[in-house]
Amino acid sequence: MPCRLRRITVYETTGRFYIVGCDTTGTKYNVLKIDRVDAKSLLTGEPETDYTREEILELLATISEGSSVVYRSSISKKGTKGGLVERVSNAYGILGVVRFLEGFYLLVINKANPIANLGYHTIYKIAEVAMIALSMDGVSTSSEEQRYVRLFQSVDLSTDFYFSYTYDLSRSLQENVVRSNWEKNGDRKFEADSKFVWNTYLLDPLRKNLVSERWFIEIVHGYVRQEFISLPVARLSLMVVGRRSAQFAGTRFLKRGANLHGQVANFVETEQIVWDMTSSPNFLRGRFSSFVQIRGSAPLRWSQDPSTRGVVGKPLILIDIHEPHAQTAASHFRSLRNKYGNPIVVMNLVKLKEKRRHEAILHDQLLKAVNYLNQFVPNEEKLVYLSFDVARCNKAASKSESPNVLTVLDEIAAKAVFKQGWFQTFPMPNSNRVLPRPAFDSLSVSESPDGRFLLQRGICRVNCVDCLDRTNVVQFGIAKVALAAQLCAMGLLEEPVLSLQSEVCRLLEDLFDEHGDTMALQYAGSQLVHSIKTYKKTAVFQERRRDVIQTLSRYYSNTFADYDKQAAINLFLGVFRPRVSCEKHLWELFNDYFLHFPPTLKIKTDYCAWTLSEGQLEAITFLEEGFEFVGMDEVSKEEKQDSREAYMSLRCTSLEDFRDYYRTYEFTAMDPKIRKLQAVEQRAIQVDGINQEASAQAQFLKLWKTPETKEKEVHGKKTRKEEKESDEEDDEEFLGSSTAWTDVLGIEKTWIALTNGHGNVNMTPARREKSPKLTASSLKKGPGTALGVGLQFAKDLYNLSNSQTTPGQRQLYEQYVGSGFICDREDWEKFKPTLLSELKWNLNEPEPPRRQPFFPADDIFRIEMPEVPESSISFYERSCSGGEHKLSDATSRIFSLYPNLSHS
Repeated sequence: MPCRLRRITVYETTGRFYIVGCDTTGTKYNVLKIDRVDAKSLLTGEPETDYTREEILELLATISEGSSVVYRSSISKKGTKGGLVERVSNAYGILGVVRFLEGFYLLVINKANPIANLGYHTIYKIAEVAMIALSMDGVSTSSEEQRYVRLFQSVDLSTDFYFSYTYDLSRSLQENVVRSNWEKNGDRKFEADSKFVWNTYLLDPLRKNLVSERWFIEIVHGYVRQEFISLPVARLSLMVVGRRSAQFAGTRFLKRGANLHGQVANFVETEQIVWDMTSSPNFLRGRFSSFVQIRGSAPLRWSQDPSTRGVVGKPLILIDIHEPHAQTAASHFRSLRNKYGNPIVVMNLVKLKEKRRHEAILHDQLLKAVNYLNQFVPNEEKLVYLSFDVARCNKAASKSESPNVLTVLDEIAAKAVFKQGWFQTFPMPNSNRVLPRPAFDSLSVSESPDGRFLLQRGICRVNCVDCLDRTNVVQFGIAKVALAAQLCAMGLLEEPVLSLQSEVCRLLEDLFDEHGDTMALQYAGSQLVHSIKTYKKTAVFQERRRDVIQTLSRYYSNTFADYDKQAAINLFLGVFRPRVSCEKHLWELFNDYFLHFPPTLKIKTDYCAWTLSEGQLEAITFLEEGFEFVGMDEVSKEEKQDSREAYMSLRCTSLEDFRDYYRTYEFTAMDPKIRKLQAVEQRAIQVDGINQEASAQAQFLKLWKTPETKEKEVHGKKTRKEEKESDEEDDEEFLGSSTAWTDVLGIEKTWIALTNGHGNVNMTPARREKSPKLTASSLKKGPGTALGVGLQFAKDLYNLSNSQTTPGQRQLYEQYVGSGFICDREDWEKFKPTLLSELKWNLNEPEPPRRQPFFPADDIFRIEMPEVPESSISFYERSCSGGEHKLSDATSRIFSLYPNLSHS
């Protein structure tokens, strides 16, 4: 079965380029030939033959005119005098080819570093890329050609670009696992999601020439980082993956809103993956869990012109086109429904009330679009809209005793996460059925078609204006609740609550801070202006200084560097193609509006049936009594297969993953394995429990927050005009002392309907109805005294709050009691004791005959002796007959005082 080639060497002759690649074992080789005769056309040839090492050496000797010597040259060398010249050796794969005005250029990954492992799969980060001119004359001397080359190379491929040979990094863990055929050892076909692949345009010329997929490397732009947690009972891997969309990509002020296809600016899919490393690396047998959330600009036709802000300040938010039928938003949410399912929770974090109306325009327009689209879908498929003014909530918390941002997020995120669920490759713990957790009452569980995996259904979509600072802290709050649920499902937490002061939560905060900084650098040219620590109110002095520095850096980047950066992105992604898109050069265009919004493009979707794409609408066959769908999925798959069957597809199985991971084809060297384990142990944080708090040394920076600093923070005014540059800054003069929740949190009917519904976890209905929701904030509520805290702890520990007998429990107990004997209600009503005096009777008088009562008659005053079966009496007599068993006179007198309770 064909897999990707791991080591590639590029050889050059006067007439051709020969690319030799080998598999991971180093035993099978393949050859790809590229002609250099015609500089303006790409001519390739690929023999469908696997070569051995000896055959490849013989072939290279033949090419080099009988000489076995292979000459080496640097990448910058233009030509050769004769023979065979090695241009690049041990490259990681082909990134693609590109052509501007003259000949083609070949891009290969020269260096890469492994940065993470997920099961059997290794993830690499690109460190160096080689760009080789395929023309016989080398790089053209034309000034326009050289300017295009410099502009193309300004996209730094050594920064935040990732790939994997055996794992589709463009898709989530859930998609990778579910798309595999586990009846055939996890057989899967590599079909990357083009939304997150950044070199699709570069690979198109090679694919049109029917070059095999095994040569190609599909790269993802974003963020990947892996950390380890060492527990006494497990070793966990915590990985955060951020995938930036290649569709409608660009810089801060030059890319806002969405295009006609619903592709939004600054769209990032963030996934957190937890792997129990003590389990198998196989996705089917190991313990893996993941949760996905997304961010992206408001799906409207809006923009911000940097020229309208003056020297400093915020550019005006302009709604370019008011759409009465919300077609742009419909296209966006349709793609989210198809990829992630329902429910879709839309969290808008813009300011709701301002002195000068600015951000609230996005709230009003997006709410109108959502309300319009919800008219045409059933209740269970409606878009769930929630507005949360993070800036006002954060300022109100610093001026009063109002809940801070992270406390409010605990409440909101818990309701959203448990309605959507999360993906995991193992079943829910059986302890949840024996002792149900109140927090899981609202959990909605979805299973894969084969019943092997639990799936996440739905998505949390978060946006503010920039989708950077406020969005990052809200995504951290959602990730914190989701991580607690994942660890609880693994059996590592008693309740799905993660303390904000714990070492694990601090690690998650570091991951999301770095993730937010990386996304901000890619989109806005600077790191986050407000990190998560700003909303936690810790290290205030350092955060204030950081805010000023990052604000100035962002202002410079948006003013002077974003235009060239946007042009480079358009050239790299193929949005602009020299002499194809237009006759002008890229730097001669006033803007790129018509590149993303061509005048000839028309949207033909239905105003009401917005959940159907144009292809689905065309496939509807109208009948006399209604309509039905033609199998669109089958048709699209067949067409896609017909277009790809001419060249070799890329497939892989778990057996090959096992072979590559453990390198079963060679003797194992123990030293590298031991060094790898030692490196993991050194990087891992050592904790005795998930909610173990960080050490005093880790909290040293909190000492900077003195009472004087806090007072200045609450009552002081901003004196730097530069700080007004960020869209995340608050309008303090207008905020005043208002703490009304209606000014902070806007709740729609769809949110109430979503959160009031019960989950489908296997629990008793009575418990689901009466159990309150358990969140981190609810644990903080309670008596303020030490005695009250102790009583509250005992109440939670012994579950005294739920000590009432439910009807189901009482029925079960009655069945258990009734299985031993049959009670008579008349006897109970006639002989039941009511007063203590009634329990006194004359021992000399025989007790009236009565049946044995059932359990409520047994109390501390009178206990009925149980009946002893005849078999037990006979067994006791036989056992005691052989020994001396005689009561003393004193003991006999005592026993004679007991009433005779034997039955005749």
